[in-house]
Amino acid sequence: MRYKAVIAFILIITSSSAFADTINFGNSFFNKDRANSISQIITVENNASIAMEYTVSFSSHISMQTSDIKAAPLTEEIFDNETKETFSTIAEDSCIQHYGETVFSIAAGHKCRLHLTFSPTEVKEYSEKIYIKSQKDTLEYNITGRGILMPDFTILYYTDNSGENIDNKRAEYSIKWQNETAGTKSDKYAFIKISKTNQKDTSPLTYEINGDAAFQIDSSLSTCKISGNEIKEPEDNSCGIVISFLPGSAGDFSAKLVFNKRILSGAKEYTLYGSASDVLDFGTVYFGGNVQKILISNTSDIDQHYSILSESKDSNFRLVVVNNKNLPSCISNNNETNFMLKKGQSCYLGFTFAPDRNADFTKKIIIMSNSGERREVTLKGSGIEKLQEN
Repeated sequence: MRYKAVIAFILIITSSSAFADTINFGNSFFNKDRANSISQIITVENNASIAMEYTVSFSSHISMQTSDIKAAPLTEEIFDNETKETFSTIAEDSCIQHYGETVFSIAAGHKCRLHLTFSPTEVKEYSEKIYIKSQKDTLEYNITGRGILMPDFTILYYTDNSGENIDNKRAEYSIKWQNETAGTKSDKYAFIKISKTNQKDTSPLTYEINGDAAFQIDSSLSTCKISGNEIKEPEDNSCGIVISFLPGSAGDFSAKLVFNKRILSGAKEYTLYGSASDVLDFGTVYFGGNVQKILISNTSDIDQHYSILSESKDSNFRLVVVNNKNLPSCISNNNETNFMLKKGQSCYLGFTFAPDRNADFTKKIIIMSNSGERREVTLKGSGIEKLQEN
């Protein structure tokens, strides 16, 4: 799968001090079926006179493989003259070759590109740091973004002989909010892309929402400039308008969003549906925690770098620093996902289990070394509510 990257080249110069710049992904919409992926690229340059090894880690998650913010291989399209087909392959200057890799090397005077992707699966403001560490220093970047949930979106195409559309098709678009809470704005927002469909048409683009007032254009989340009921069409890159749903009472709601001219894929009209009921949400009752540890030993003849990956996002299990008189902890803080062991050395890797509900939990952790050694650890536990004593 090829990612269409929103290119942002940020030159990192290896020096004794690190400058914390910000990589802002902005808004990214997702729904239950898919996450919208936004990409940015960092150029990492080694200005030292010797080859340098770099490790990549994030402050808020232990696995780049399953997190919403990932380091991914950088791909490029290649055209095969023999088959006349275009296919995607890993770019020669990609810092990493596989998802989940956390260690790479750069020769003296060379550089590579690190591909970062943002595919949110939660409604929240994302804020964390990325660390790029070499033998010489640590480089730190702030990463921000917002995950926005979309309601159910349906597009039906059908043939129309009017000749009104370039592709001789009309599309019927519907957006549906279901089982929302009365009196509360839904945490789902509909995103509609706006592009300049006709460069010769200078008439203003306007819209109307006919029906229930529960549906509104949210100008604070929209990337298009909106004044009254007029939308400024972009000249080059597309922009978007965002629709919110705030039911004032329990019941079913409907409306139509109508544009004065077609905007994208022949669209001119969107049907909006919504339903709401009265709900009381008392939140979550939290439970206690427990800690277990495993022994990691480097039995090879060389020093080894290790990366810790996770196959799920279940936060009931977390990495934790463990204290032991005889052997050290593999990690020095709970956010580390890389460590090194000299040949013949051992360390303890600790995990904490803090279930948040009555349920059984499992999670698989993968520990990989730079020589290709792979170790899988399955974490299991059951959450049981502790009864209060009288």
